[in-house]
Amino acid sequence: MGTDQQSRVSARRVISLGHVMVGGAALVLSGAMMIMGRAPNAGLGGVFLGLGLLLALAAVLFTYVAVLVLRRAPEGRGGLLSLTLSVVELVAGAAMAAAMGVAVQGYGAFEPWRSPLLLPTVLLVALGLAGLSLEVVSRRHEATDLP
Repeated sequence: MGTDQQSRVSARRVISLGHVMVGGAALVLSGAMMIMGRAPNAGLGGVFLGLGLLLALAAVLFTYVAVLVLRRAPEGRGGLLSLTLSVVELVAGAAMAAAMGVAVQGYGAFEPWRSPLLLPTVLLVALGLAGLSLEVVSRRHEATDLP
């Protein structure tokens, strides 16, 4: 039983670190969008700047919650927040998969491996599913351990 608990704590730490990395990547992307939006020759400058600011706000909130979950991971107290982050990652991964499907149609043949969205989409969906399954299994074990 101790080994099972220890492996769950280790898995929770890895998944929490993945949440923080996703938040950091979103911050980098929002920064790039804001820099592109401020360029003097940017045709859609206002759009990129506005979307970059909006994404930055969401990324800061996501990263803050991810750091809270990472700090609470050893005690196992970040369950609901981690579950929420996993669902957000699944939704974002599904949206990116849909965008990838639309982009791939322009290639003439269905070749999704040519899309630069493939790796981030797979990673987001995998991290979201891993976090979701860990929290569901953890809650199931807590429910069966009650007297």
